[in-house]
Amino acid sequence: MGTSSGSNLPHQMLPPRQQLQTDPHIFHKRCINTSCQNQLPADDCPCEICANRKGFCNLCMCVICSKFDFQVNTCRWIGCDVCSHWAHTDCAIREGEISKEEMLFKCRACNRTSELLGWVRDVFQHCAPNWDREGLMKELDFVSRIFRGGEDTRGKKLVCKCEELINKIKGGLAEATAAKLLLMFFQEIEVDSPKSLENEGMIAPQDACNRIAEVVKQTLRKMEIVGEEKTRMYNKALLGLEECEREMEEKAKEVSELKLEMEKKKQQIEEVGRIVRLKEAEAEMFQLKANQAKVEAERLERIVKAKREKTEEEYVSNYLKQRLREAEAEKEYMFEKMKEQESGGEALKFSEMLHRYDAPSRQE
Repeated sequence: MGTSSGSNLPHQMLPPRQQLQTDPHIFHKRCINTSCQNQLPADDCPCEICANRKGFCNLCMCVICSKFDFQVNTCRWIGCDVCSHWAHTDCAIREGEISKEEMLFKCRACNRTSELLGWVRDVFQHCAPNWDREGLMKELDFVSRIFRGGEDTRGKKLVCKCEELINKIKGGLAEATAAKLLLMFFQEIEVDSPKSLENEGMIAPQDACNRIAEVVKQTLRKMEIVGEEKTRMYNKALLGLEECEREMEEKAKEVSELKLEMEKKKQQIEEVGRIVRLKEAEAEMFQLKANQAKVEAERLERIVKAKREKTEEEYVSNYLKQRLREAEAEKEYMFEKMKEQESGGEALKFSEMLHRYDAPSRQE
């Protein structure tokens, strides 16, 4: 996580029981670091920074930038041997709190100095077994940055040794072997410097080592707390993962059932489609037959009409012929009747009667 501030962490990522209180009456009463949450000021520290810097915790925050992170057992943090305040290594280098000429760290809280070479040795001695390959290379790089550019001979040798070990690790050297080689290097060089004992405010190297060891132990305890919390979160995430897997299995079963149902529906749709196409073909056939029947009906209607007209004409013709035959027969009968009549008057009357009868017949 580098040196990113804990206050920049997403609020929803914190465990519910460790989320920050927002009541203004208790704000800045406890450390906002969820892995610390000590009462402020921590250990009732009377220094000016702890007293005046609101929300500052000297157990887990950088005395320079007031930020914290979850990095433990690392050279990325430098601890003061006197007041146990901490600072990011990058912040100390940037602000000039590290004297590379004398290999000393000046604490901004108490203005006392601490020896760096012994501190680096103790960190590697207690923490190197827990580092992986990448972690060890990063720590060696941090040590090189701390002592690079200094005038002290031991610091220059340490920089060269760190660069040498980094190259060897890249070439395949095991990290445990590299850590042992560095510890052997610390044993070879002189750790106790007479010059450092003459500086005002300095403490004996053995006391400094003891204090650093105590600080490292405290850091290890904090790391265990963080590890327990991360284990709890991991178990919770694992339970969530198992629940998700069960839900995925159930969803997979539902998807399989839906696929089967879709196949059935698809078959039903295809069957309905075939029936529809069959009915459409039947409808087209019936329509064709209906059209043919209509044409045939129109043809028959024309035939019937023609026959009706012809029949009417024949009927009229036959009727007239029949009337004509009847008239001729009656005329013949009348002529015979006239011949039989002897009197002229009767013959005249009969002729007039015959004349009246013939007139309508001719008109017809």
